[in-house]
Amino acid sequence: MESAAAQPEATIERGNVRFTVLSPRLIRLEWSADGRFRDGRTQVVVHRAVDVPPFRLVEDATTLHIDTGTLHLRHVKGTGRFDAANLEIAVRRHGGGDIVWRPGDVQLANLGGTYRTLDRYDGDTWQDGTRLPLEEGLIARDGWHVVDDTDSFGLDDEGWVLERPDGERQDLYFFGYGLDYRAGLADFASIAGPQPMPPRFVFGYWWSRYWNYSDDELRTLGARFEKERIPLDVLVLDMDWHTTPGLSLRPGLEQYDVFGQQSGWTGYTFNRSLFPDPAAFMRWAHGENLRITLNLHPASGVLPHEAKYDAMAQALSWDTSTRAPIPFEGTSQPYMRALFDTILHPLERDGVDFWWLDWQQWPESRSHPGLSNTWWLNHVFFTEMQRDDDRRGLIYHRWGGLGNHRYPIGFSGDSVISWTSLAYQPHFTAMASNVLYGYWSHDIGGHTFHKHIPRAERHLEPELYARWMQLGVFSPVLRTHSAKEASLHKEPWHFGPPWGDAIFAAIRLRYQLAPYIYGAARQAYDTGTSIVRPMYYHWPELDEAYLHPSQYLFGDDILVAPVTEPVGEDGTVVAPVWLPPGVWYSRDGAEAFEGGGMLERAYALEEIPIFVRPGSVVPLYPEGLRDLASVPDTIILQVFPGHEGSTTLYDDDGTSQGYQRGEFARTRVRSRRGDRAHRVHVDAMDGDYRGRPRTRSYIVELLDAGIPERIEVNGEALPYSASPAPRTWLFDTSSLSIRVDLGTVQLDTAHDVVARFAPEHALPKGLLHRMRRAEFAVRYLKQVWGDISALPEDVNLAGQADRVLAYAVEHGGDDGRAQRFTEAVQAFESRFAGLAASVAATPIDDAFKRTFADLVGR
Repeated sequence: MESAAAQPEATIERGNVRFTVLSPRLIRLEWSADGRFRDGRTQVVVHRAVDVPPFRLVEDATTLHIDTGTLHLRHVKGTGRFDAANLEIAVRRHGGGDIVWRPGDVQLANLGGTYRTLDRYDGDTWQDGTRLPLEEGLIARDGWHVVDDTDSFGLDDEGWVLERPDGERQDLYFFGYGLDYRAGLADFASIAGPQPMPPRFVFGYWWSRYWNYSDDELRTLGARFEKERIPLDVLVLDMDWHTTPGLSLRPGLEQYDVFGQQSGWTGYTFNRSLFPDPAAFMRWAHGENLRITLNLHPASGVLPHEAKYDAMAQALSWDTSTRAPIPFEGTSQPYMRALFDTILHPLERDGVDFWWLDWQQWPESRSHPGLSNTWWLNHVFFTEMQRDDDRRGLIYHRWGGLGNHRYPIGFSGDSVISWTSLAYQPHFTAMASNVLYGYWSHDIGGHTFHKHIPRAERHLEPELYARWMQLGVFSPVLRTHSAKEASLHKEPWHFGPPWGDAIFAAIRLRYQLAPYIYGAARQAYDTGTSIVRPMYYHWPELDEAYLHPSQYLFGDDILVAPVTEPVGEDGTVVAPVWLPPGVWYSRDGAEAFEGGGMLERAYALEEIPIFVRPGSVVPLYPEGLRDLASVPDTIILQVFPGHEGSTTLYDDDGTSQGYQRGEFARTRVRSRRGDRAHRVHVDAMDGDYRGRPRTRSYIVELLDAGIPERIEVNGEALPYSASPAPRTWLFDTSSLSIRVDLGTVQLDTAHDVVARFAPEHALPKGLLHRMRRAEFAVRYLKQVWGDISALPEDVNLAGQADRVLAYAVEHGGDDGRAQRFTEAVQAFESRFAGLAASVAATPIDDAFKRTFADLVGR
């Protein structure tokens, strides 16, 4: 284990004070009454041996100055504890006055951190009306933040808890970042440790329900997922996997054990009436490429009815003659060692992949007052998993405080099922990035209903669930869960059209985005900037970036503003979005929007307000994935309109800690578009890891690109094909995109794709959007058409514009294809312009005519 002590060259020790320069923006400030200082790891800080930044030290007999270029520290020597009279730090700002901090200053504009749980919260309001007591984040508009590490417990070389040092002390870390918030987060990650990368399967779909499932029922459930062609990666078993003697939540029927805990919550022995052969069940799950996680409430220790009670007692030399329960103490190394060795590791050998720690009991360790049980259990379970072998650590628990970002992922608890909860979760998730807690997993769809709603009236609104699933696509983890209520179903096939269609589409989109998400996870590890990040990370100087907390960036290139209100009578909902300065494209590349203000658009159920930076290259997997256990052979490089852009594909083995040792590969992709050509260059893969492929199939999709005259790959012209085929190209009229299939190529060589255009065949701006609106409006019109007569011919043709354009492209030879397409587009534009008038001339109701015109015009 590497040393936590700073480089000697970074430290300035003068009597009872020590300053450590850790970055141009970060200085450690220590005062100790006895002149002894702390160099070991703490709960928060685990690494100080960072590269020493350049700084200038100037001092005389009374005063010491440290200047890093960004920070200027001034200290009056020999004056005792740090206070406003003897210490100040100035943060230099480009183009503005310095920010000056002194000990005791109150931060005025902290941007928030996170909180342990959303249990019983409706949005940010609990059932008694109190508000969520959010902790502070590391980021503030004040331009500075101080982390007080004075009272943190220590960690020894084995990662075990050490008592806090005696004596009067101050141990502060001053972060002075101005508006460079991401640099501040990177500095924190450099000393507190990075956000670890979860295993790849974490980014798939998790099925969870609090239900007393049997082995047979879960196999039936898995078969239904396969039948419906819904991908699935994680199977979560809630409390009923184990025996639950005495468990009841009915008033008057609750029982309590000798430790004062409700009976039945703690358990380690499979319920054999539900799982006659647990190992066989888990072998089946692994055969289906499913990972298994089991719920644990360890507070009641090990009770005498547990199958491994005697083994645990023997490991601890516990007297079993009275069959007394073995009490829990998480900071007891012998107890936890015995728990892992005699109970948990055997279950892991049977097939448990990781643990869901559902700690809900007393907040602090009884043997180490002040040490959060939540924090400590996260640390112990995560580090034990990594110590056991080369697997990536993974637990599933609540936030325990600063430093817990090292132990993902989070379980936000039992939020109330409501539109209010849905509307709050984007803000809650993004804000947690301010403490590097980038992997919150929410109960998608909410967990439980308001208690005041009678059981007979409790039902999950299909539209609410569909919108929540859409949020789940653009969340760190996509996991559905719900309370133990027979009427509360979240199986995707439980919902008919149109909600079921939207749910299915959301899950498919999540799996397509997996390579983009995985690359963002690597970026979080490297930089401290989480996958879901607030707008002000990228536009800190703009007030608007702070005024719209429910929208966020998902990775570097995608802006998401989840719909959190129900649609109106016309089947759409207006969702205002603040678009930062610059051009932004819709998710399909069909529309360009000039940012720098608010955009109000109407969205149907199947539509999500997603915007992408111009020129972005978004890597996707093809549709049809069953799971993320293995990487598909094909990568789709979806290139958005724009003059230039780039991305870096990230690959590793997906399961081991090798990514921390340099065992990974990157592939740079660059795009440049001019009037007559669009070039996409795919570099050779750089790097190596266990299982690295030597070949891959690439498909390059140029969105809203117009029809080309010629496509070349590495200087060779590819033939056109009306259907997908390797080493060909096609023009998809449903998305107005060029699809170039490179076939199977060597990854050790670069590949160059060039699409050549004639300017006279350029697409009219917004064409795809008009095609989509026409299709949507005509579909509506058919539903309300009350006459036996046919729709006007121009209306019929406009409603299937993609098919009409496809025939123009496909019928005829290569010569003249672009001209035929251009003429068909001109014909559609003429029809589209006259749609409202065509319908106005029909005998249907005026209200239908107005709605149709509205739908066409949006």
